[in-house]
Amino acid sequence: MQHEVSISKDFEDMPPSFICPITNEMMRDPVSTCDGHSYERSAIEDWLQKHNTSPVTNLLLESTILIPVHALRNSIEEW
Repeated sequence: MQHEVSISKDFEDMPPSFICPITNEMMRDPVSTCDGHSYERSAIEDWLQKHNTSPVTNLLLESTILIPVHALRNSIEEW
């Protein structure tokens, strides 16, 4: 039981930038869209199949190219 508490506390201390705004879970494969927001790759790929807007701003995305965010991924892995 105590192990569960420490895991919850760890996630409470997690930097917000590690959390995907679509899934509300820690990203494992973060990518960035053209508007600079980062998402879990699989979540944003699913989103873009149905929408052409940013999940965060709801504004039209000029491009659907996804750019890996290596620095963020490294930070998440080190955390």
